[in-house]
Amino acid sequence: MGLGDFLFKEKEEKYLKQIEDLQNKLKKQEDEILQLKYDIEIITQEKDNRISGKQLEIFERNLKQNIENSKKYKNILVSYKLNPEKIQYKYKVELKYFYSEKKFDEILTILNEKNIMFANELKEEDFNDIPVETKNLDKAKQRFLDFKNEKFNWDIVMFINKGEKLSKVYSKSKKLLTVFSDLYLEFMNDIADFDFLSLKSYGFKTPQIEEFIQKRDEYYKEYRI
Repeated sequence: MGLGDFLFKEKEEKYLKQIEDLQNKLKKQEDEILQLKYDIEIITQEKDNRISGKQLEIFERNLKQNIENSKKYKNILVSYKLNPEKIQYKYKVELKYFYSEKKFDEILTILNEKNIMFANELKEEDFNDIPVETKNLDKAKQRFLDFKNEKFNWDIVMFINKGEKLSKVYSKSKKLLTVFSDLYLEFMNDIADFDFLSLKSYGFKTPQIEEFIQKRDEYYKEYRI
């Protein structure tokens, strides 16, 4: 990887992290808004004598501040060309990608035999059941702990945020992949709102299109978090 590619990936990783932080802040603000609205409604309905006018004023001021913060975070997300009302999904990471290097083959086999297929399903105690003489056990465990603490390499960051590459899921249809490539669509998350019926203009038949949609929906059902 050249220096330019490395710097681009580093910048892109920071960008994805900023977006995730904003989305988390927005969700927290909106949860607080809902709770404050509920509290104010209960107080005013019951005319609770334990709550003074001053306290009610504080509730209302906090509500106003949270609404303003929520608008601010939404505007920032819009500046990233993201829809703040749209759910931003995460995707499970398959162990075969998480431990893709040959040195982890033995670890991967043991975990798969325990019916653990995703890094997201791993628990620290799962490593306690693996024989201590197993090759690269400590390295495999450390990689999991880093994952748990959200320390990812670039490939894992992309997989979590964007899902599998379209070229893997739709590998049997080169014609479809050509269409996706022309439209700059690369990952499964990119086709969440894709108009599959538009494929008719490329010569695809309805049964084919229905199969493409089904494949996408099945992937989302299994891999989305």
